[in-house]
Amino acid sequence: MATVNSNYDIPFNTDPLPRRPVPEADNGLGKDAFLNLLITQLRHQDPLNPMDDREFIAQLAQFSSLEQMQNLNTTFNRFQAFNMIGQHVMGFDRNPVTGQNREVTGVVDSVRIQNGEPILIVVDAQGRETEIAASRVQFVADDSHSDMLRILHMMNANMQGSGMMNQMLGMVGRYVQALTFNDRGVPTGFVEGRVEFIDFTGPFPTLAIGNERVRSDEIIAIGDGMMIIGQQIGLFQDGNVTTGGIIQSLRVDGDYTYAVIGGVSHRIDFINFLTEAFNLRNTINPDGTTGAIVQHGTPPEDYRAVGVHIQNNSVWITLQNMESGELARMPYSAFMNLDTGDDDDADDDN
Repeated sequence: MATVNSNYDIPFNTDPLPRRPVPEADNGLGKDAFLNLLITQLRHQDPLNPMDDREFIAQLAQFSSLEQMQNLNTTFNRFQAFNMIGQHVMGFDRNPVTGQNREVTGVVDSVRIQNGEPILIVVDAQGRETEIAASRVQFVADDSHSDMLRILHMMNANMQGSGMMNQMLGMVGRYVQALTFNDRGVPTGFVEGRVEFIDFTGPFPTLAIGNERVRSDEIIAIGDGMMIIGQQIGLFQDGNVTTGGIIQSLRVDGDYTYAVIGGVSHRIDFINFLTEAFNLRNTINPDGTTGAIVQHGTPPEDYRAVGVHIQNNSVWITLQNMESGELARMPYSAFMNLDTGDDDDADDDN
């Protein structure tokens, strides 16, 4: 898609994910759909040949049976979840902000219901709370079998341990981005800077970035320079890209991230979109020019990435036609699909 001499690599989070989980499509016939079909059938029945009463009663009975089965399944899932309180569990989940896979191990302290699905509040050995959907739990054990879960946890940690330490050693002297979390697993801050050394004074090794200490599993990107902080960005207002300014910091507030520019917070969709967009704009080509070369339009033509701005709480990228000088602006999410020829979201400036 693009000719890129990248100074950055993002090994921990390459797939952008929505901040809020998107429900999976249900290919089955739910009770609401079943009832709507039945009502539609009644509305459009032939008045000279109406539906037989027995057929109508049979369909209502099927609807009632379907509803009872769904309610029974929901009740059973919740019953299983509440039975896990006080049990040792182990499961794997994806962080909704970074998309990273994470292991969740500990004792279930309580259960809450979110959108009809039971969510477990799990307390680990350090007393930190993490939430995980009951459906994501893979192992459950009582006190008498808790050692088995500890062994599974140690096996998983040992499989990753040597590689993780090598990764940390390879980060010294490089620049990283990290998301910090509170005890409940909610993002609370963003750190970007040069790794000075590995700090072994705590219960586990951490990376020293100035006065900040971050764990290796909090890293979301690695590069050879500052990737977001200090970068110039535009702001799209009233149909025009205004002067914008320098990104002073990123502020993380739960599920939302804000770029602070001139002391004002501007919401963005994904941190990695911003990182990757700046990477493309700052790419140095073999001929010494700046800006990654990409294919855009139908038929495809060569464009250069020349700018990044924020519009409608999203990261946008500006491309310039290398022959005509024409500009095209599009959300970074649309830019990622350039090879498909999907340019519906692009704004072309003649």
